[in-house]
Amino acid sequence: MPFDAFVLNAVADEIEEKLVKTGRRVHKIFQINHELIISFRGEDRSLSLFSSVHPQNFRIHFTERHYTNPPSPPAFCMLLRKHLIGGVIISLEQPPLERILYLNFSAPNREGKEVIKTLVLELMGKHSNLILLDTASAENKRNILGAIKPVSHLVNRRRTILPHCNYFPPPPQEKFHPFALSYEAFASEMIRFEGQTAKSAIINNIQGISPFLAGEIVALAGAPYISKETLRPLWNALEKLLNIYTDKRWEPTLIYNNEGTPADFSAFKPVQPFAGAFRFIPSMSMLLDEFYQFKEKREEKINLLQYLNQHLKQALKKCRHKEKAQQKELEEAKKAEQLRLCGELILLHLKDIPPKTAEIYLENLYSDGEKVQIALDPRISPASNAQRYFKKYRKARQGEKKISERLAQTRQEIAYLESVLFHMEKADLPTLQEIKEELEEAGLLPKKMLPLQKKTTPFTPLRYRASLGEEIIIGRNNRQNEYLVHKFAAKTDFWLHVKDMPGAHVIIKSNNPSPETIGEAALLAAYHSKGAASSNVAVDYTQVKNIKRHPAGRPGMVIYTNYKTIFVTPKEQLVRKLLETQR
Repeated sequence: MPFDAFVLNAVADEIEEKLVKTGRRVHKIFQINHELIISFRGEDRSLSLFSSVHPQNFRIHFTERHYTNPPSPPAFCMLLRKHLIGGVIISLEQPPLERILYLNFSAPNREGKEVIKTLVLELMGKHSNLILLDTASAENKRNILGAIKPVSHLVNRRRTILPHCNYFPPPPQEKFHPFALSYEAFASEMIRFEGQTAKSAIINNIQGISPFLAGEIVALAGAPYISKETLRPLWNALEKLLNIYTDKRWEPTLIYNNEGTPADFSAFKPVQPFAGAFRFIPSMSMLLDEFYQFKEKREEKINLLQYLNQHLKQALKKCRHKEKAQQKELEEAKKAEQLRLCGELILLHLKDIPPKTAEIYLENLYSDGEKVQIALDPRISPASNAQRYFKKYRKARQGEKKISERLAQTRQEIAYLESVLFHMEKADLPTLQEIKEELEEAGLLPKKMLPLQKKTTPFTPLRYRASLGEEIIIGRNNRQNEYLVHKFAAKTDFWLHVKDMPGAHVIIKSNNPSPETIGEAALLAAYHSKGAASSNVAVDYTQVKNIKRHPAGRPGMVIYTNYKTIFVTPKEQLVRKLLETQR
């Protein structure tokens, strides 16, 4: 995703057109982590200029998205408000083919006098930064007022970015600048890499050429490798690309992958092949706003999914260890009958047991001649040993009951965790966020401080239409399942769920659905379950009035009575027609 010098230049042209030429004044400034939004007021409407120094998503463009102003502004934001509020951008400059942009502001100081300040945007991966300077001079020595990411001499001995230090631009790369390059110099340099890929040779030796741009040069030249024959075509392609930059022939292009989702972008129409289609966008800012909104939501979903998976799988592993230990305890507790037998045999053979005996074999009168080995405490009498065995027996019986209860609770917790993991498999970002809230409330995730007014999460289940017109509603996660069954559905509606495995709760909004509708709802229940790839999946169904919350208290867990079972196979061709009715 090349936010390269070409893209930056296209955005700079838009800033020139919309801000420099119109004289819009800075109205608001706020900062969210490493993102900065500057709002400019105009006669018709405000414009928001967004910039980010995120290590991967660094960029600048106008945005139509709404960002919430944090209650406590960071120090750099306060500094910008002090120096830039009420100001206008009077000029901007981008060193040729560099990812650096100087925004020169004229803003009133405390005395009301217009003074010049420069906001520098350096877009260089993890070293990206926003720096405020106290002069618009293009000279190297300029005083730094502050930076969004201060850099001390302990971090970078060659380039300190702290208040009161002189500002120096990033050191130039040891590459050839294409605007100062002749064909002869290009050819003599490139021929050293004869036989190597042209793309890597260009990236490593020509300044300002990103991998995307190098791919364009290779595609234009039709020359994937360096040779004497390909030097001229590669040079011509480089010149053609540079002409787009100097002539500002921008055609903002969104590039899709073969799945139909945004995968890349360009400031001009690319010639190199891509798997998906191209879409031309009216402005570079509109393209970047759309692309990064999609990208950030996708990344947020991936990160949230990893976070939830990590915590849930740890909790599930812990529960399974607990289940194994409790199962072992239960097996030991079930040996209580042997303890009772030992006590009874001691009493039956009291006269045959010598005092201070540590171990004895006694005949089991309840079986044919079997001898039972019994350990005794020689310090006490045989009768006292019998009472000790009876005491152990009573304790073991009581323990068996308690252990059985704890084991049942552990298994319910395992079933709950498995159901959450299942719902996460097909969840979109809002559903994952809802699952996160559910797990926080359940104590399975660290709970963040809640806002004073807790926002209400909208109820957004899946909705389908049966062949005969009845509505079929399906929960996307356990919280939705809970609300769907216990608050949304009528007592006479019908409820379905796969038997003995994680799956979604399904409601038919009808008090007398036809067998055909029940079959279709059962197909959807099986499709939205762990048994989606299985055949003859058992699906239970009953009226909502026969459902109660499970005593375990976890969201979406129920017990039900008076149910029937239907067996279905959720084949894709059968389910597809139902999925097409989703609304």
